[in-house]
Amino acid sequence: MANNRDDKVLKAFGKKLKKLRKERKLSTREFADTAEIALSQVWVLETGRGNPSLTTLLAIAKALNVSLNDLDPNLG
Repeated sequence: MANNRDDKVLKAFGKKLKKLRKERKLSTREFADTAEIALSQVWVLETGRGNPSLTTLLAIAKALNVSLNDLDPNLG
């Protein structure tokens, strides 16, 4: 089980992910297909309930055409 700090980071990451996806006018389905991840995983990540692997983070960054730094909720 994640500690309180991890929960805050994951929730902040989820909000950032959703914001970036919406800025690109991608539905959750379109984003999942582009990133080649499960639609359910997008929901889990965007709600702050999932802890993505590095491979998933790289796929997300590529699908959104951003750097890994751009996914950091503590930056920008």
